[in-house]
Amino acid sequence: MVPVAVVALLACGQGGQAKEPNTVTGLDRFGNRVQIPNPTREDRLAALALNYGPVEASHAECLGRQIFDIPVNLTFYWAIPSQASDGMFENLSQRFNDGAGRGNIEIETKELLTQFAVYGPITEELRKSFFSYRADGNAALLRNLGRSLNVLQEREERFRSNPPGPNTITNLGAEIAATEKSIAELKADQYRKLIDLRRPNSLAFRAELNTAKPYMHGAIVLGEHIVAFQSMLRGIENYAEPTENQWQVAEDALRRLVSQLQPRNLYEIPKDRGFCLPYAFLRDDGTYGNKISGSFRLADNPAVIYTLSVAAIPGGGASETTLLNATGRSATGLLSHLPENTTVKQRLGPRPAKIGALTSEQGGIVVEAKRPGQPPREGYHVYTGYAGWAGSQILPTIEVVMESAARASYPKLTKDAPPYEQARPRLDALLKSIRLRPTTPPMPELVGIQ
Repeated sequence: MVPVAVVALLACGQGGQAKEPNTVTGLDRFGNRVQIPNPTREDRLAALALNYGPVEASHAECLGRQIFDIPVNLTFYWAIPSQASDGMFENLSQRFNDGAGRGNIEIETKELLTQFAVYGPITEELRKSFFSYRADGNAALLRNLGRSLNVLQEREERFRSNPPGPNTITNLGAEIAATEKSIAELKADQYRKLIDLRRPNSLAFRAELNTAKPYMHGAIVLGEHIVAFQSMLRGIENYAEPTENQWQVAEDALRRLVSQLQPRNLYEIPKDRGFCLPYAFLRDDGTYGNKISGSFRLADNPAVIYTLSVAAIPGGGASETTLLNATGRSATGLLSHLPENTTVKQRLGPRPAKIGALTSEQGGIVVEAKRPGQPPREGYHVYTGYAGWAGSQILPTIEVVMESAARASYPKLTKDAPPYEQARPRLDALLKSIRLRPTTPPMPELVGIQ
């Protein structure tokens, strides 16, 4: 997802009155000029849902550029793991410790495509997982290379007087030289070279070049949590090694990006332009590309998982297929075949719905599973989606999913989800409360129209 630089030109209507054109010229992610839809003043103000008012005492929480309300008497939990993911920086993920939920945080700037993930609360084990990862990995690699060098040198000595082939000694010499070079780089601390982020309690380094694109990995402590990240360098050909100058440009961009991160308490709503993350906030100028999703639950019904997803659509890109999503999920939810002893109890939609003041589509399914010796259990998956406007940061794609988690799939759960009819009012209240987070100064698309 990418920011769009919009060049808006006012067209004059009858009587010399200025009116906004239906389209404007913008730039797509590759710098190409494209025509993108131009939301009206009313469209833009709808993002703020100015007529919304909570019907009960509530806390406000935020994700991406959106804000939403949670009843004040309920305990709220973000899906963030307390242990590092398998694969570490190459498999950053957001989930609950019992495995339920999901989430992804992706921010795009001119130089970098960066994925973030939040972990915590911090323990010594969690901190060590990230901040000792490079040193421990390099030490293990150094030991392995030392053993490999010994084997190669022994083989060279053994074959020197009677080599099995004409190029044996030459090839062994090349392998020995390459291994010695790698060992020297490791001893000089130049392998997976460190990057100084100029912030306390932070780490970053150049990742090993074993993928199509070059990456930088790192982590930073923000309050009681760790934000880990991997940044892909943009504008580099596949499998091409960046020049030192390209690395320096990327590292400067990473420093700027990380300098804009700050800790955020639950229910703390920043006034600056930027993105709310679970327990963190990333400032920006209102233009960064973004694709952000996160799951959460409430303590009284932990088997009901809500997932909010927002994404800025690139200039010239097509709208997300929210109607198709709503239609498909009213057919079989996310299942191509229903499990044994499970029947469809109710199909939901597809039907019009609202996310805040924005007209959306909704679809889903309620199923009933029969269990030997136990009452039937209801399961459900409800999708609500707003397509968004191409090129708009204040009218992004917004998708909300409410789904029940089965105890058979997540054994750590201690209770079943309530029936759909009991869960629906809470979903309706959540959908109604989602709106654009007000900022000072206003988002660029709102300057001069509020």
